[in-house]
Amino acid sequence: MGRVRTGRLARGFLALAGVVLMASGCAAGEASGPTPPSAAPSSEALTVPAPAGASEPGAATPPSEATMVCGEEIRGRIAQILALPSVPAPSSSWAGGLYTCSYRLPGGLLVLSVKESEDPAAARAYATAAEGRLPGAVPIEGLAALGLPAYGSPAGAVVFAKDSFTLTVDATGLGGTVGPQGISRSSFAYQIATDVLACWSG
Repeated sequence: MGRVRTGRLARGFLALAGVVLMASGCAAGEASGPTPPSAAPSSEALTVPAPAGASEPGAATPPSEATMVCGEEIRGRIAQILALPSVPAPSSSWAGGLYTCSYRLPGGLLVLSVKESEDPAAARAYATAAEGRLPGAVPIEGLAALGLPAYGSPAGAVVFAKDSFTLTVDATGLGGTVGPQGISRSSFAYQIATDVLACWSG
C-alpha cells in the first residue's frame, strides 16, 4: 500500500513539473500583485546562485528569499488557486534562522517556512531531515525534483533545498481536497513551493 501511494505521489508531482517548467517566473523582490487567472504557474531554471548580500543565519532581519513566502506574488498565487474573494493576509515570525509564514485560510491552515543555513550542505541536511519531521515523507525524484534535494509527503507537505535555504510548504492543515478544482493537498503544496522557487530564481 505504501509503495502504491508513493508512486502516485511521484507521478502527480511529475505531471505538475511538466507544467511548471514550461511557465515563466516571477521577479524576486518585486510586488506585482495577484497573478491573473489566465496565467500559467510560474517557474524558471532553478540553478541560479543565491544573490550576494544574504543575511547571516539568525540575523535580526530575515533575508529577502525568506520573506518572499509572505510576499504579494505568493499571496496572489494562493488566492488564484483557491479562488479566494481577496488576497490572504498571513502572519509571520523570524527566529533562529527560520522564517515562518502562516496563512489562516477558509479551508484551514497553510504554513510556509524558510530555514536559512550556514551553507548549501547544511541546507541539504536540513531538507533530508524532513523524512523524520514529516510523516510518510519520501524523496521527490527525477524531473519533479527540479534538480534539487526535495521531499514530499502524501499528507500534503513538500520540502526543497536550494543554495543555503530550505523551503517547506505544509498544507496538512487544510481539508482533504483544495480549491474549486479539488486538487490534493500535496499537489497544492508542490505548486506553491515551485512558485516560491521561481521567485528565488527571478
